[in-house]
Order: sequence, then C-alpha cells, then structure tokens
Amino acid sequence: MRKRIVRFWDMPPGHAAPALVLLSAAFAAGALAGLLMAARVDGGGQESLGSYLRAYLEAAKTGGAVPPELAPALWESARWPLLTLLLSFTVLGVVGIPAVFVVRGFLLSFAVSSFVRIFGAAGAILAFFAFGFSGTISLPVLFVLGVQGLLSALNLAGRTAGGGRGPVVLRDRAFWMRVGLCAGGLILTALLECWAVPVLLASVAELF
Repeated sequence: MRKRIVRFWDMPPGHAAPALVLLSAAFAAGALAGLLMAARVDGGGQESLGSYLRAYLEAAKTGGAVPPELAPALWESARWPLLTLLLSFTVLGVVGIPAVFVVRGFLLSFAVSSFVRIFGAAGAILAFFAFGFSGTISLPVLFVLGVQGLLSALNLAGRTAGGGRGPVVLRDRAFWMRVGLCAGGLILTALLECWAVPVLLASVAELF
C-alpha cells in the first residue's frame, strides 16, 4: 500500500522538488506584485471596490445575498488548473506554467490586500472566509498539476531540442489519477463557493 502511494506521487522524470521550488518562487513573485499594486490603488478604484463589498455585506446581513450558480463557480475554480493542464502537453508550458503561477499569485494577493486596506484588520477575516476555505483545496490542486505539467513540458522541450531523441515521459495511469483527484477537488471547491462560503460570509457580515 505504501509503495502504491509513493508511486502515485512520484512524478516523472523524478525531479519534482526543483519544479516545486520554481513554481513557488513564481507564485511568491506574483503575490508580492499584487501586494505592491494593492498598496498603490486609491481614489475611484478603491472606492468602487469598497462600495461593492459593503453592498454585498449589507445584503448578506439581511439574507438577500445571492450565492453563485454552480456552473460559473466550476469555471472560476477550474480555469487556472485547466490552463495549466493544457500547457503541460506543449513546450509552451516551460514558460506558460510559471506565468500562470505569477498571475494566480498576483490576483489572490491583490484581492486579499485590497480587503485589508479597505476594512483594516477585519478585512483579513473577510478575506479568509472569502478565499481561505476554497483556497486550501484549489491551491494544492494547482501546484500538483503545475509540477507534473512543468516536468512534462520540460521533457517535451528536451526532446524537441534533441531532434526527437531522449527519454519519453509517458502520461501514465498515475498522471491521470492525479488529474482525476484534482478534478474532484475542484468540484468540491465549487460546491464550497456556492453553499458554504456565502453562509460563512453572512456569519461575519455583522463585523463590518
């Protein structure tokens, strides 16, 4: 049983750690850029976002907030992992997958930082309930697909540079099992976005 679990996570060609470090650095760089950008936003942009959030919280207090529909929530949770998976089948993934992590880190950091800037320390609570629960699933999914996708893209790039020679990284059963597990996680994320997150936000709306 233990050998099966190890084989399940053993991503070809066996160099997952450097890929994880690279993608973590890309995500951190995007997060830092998002933090700096949020600190520079002022005037009409910040007022518009603040007005929207306050209107949503007021609706949540009275039970009038409309939860997202399942189909848009599925797309919202799956679009970045799906793009990462598609890039893993092409040499463009060598650059494209790290770029996805930069953008994802930027957007998440910008959103959280904006919440904190508008509402102060209480904004961190709001951001946690808005992004934290779903993020505990969607971010690991993105990293699993990103690491195996980057390794696959690097292998394709190596074979292209070598004129088609070199070892072939097969997308074996473990590869597709990881994809299936990630798909299940994304479905769970969408369900949380539709049913759990609105309830959680309503529970803290009185703080704002």
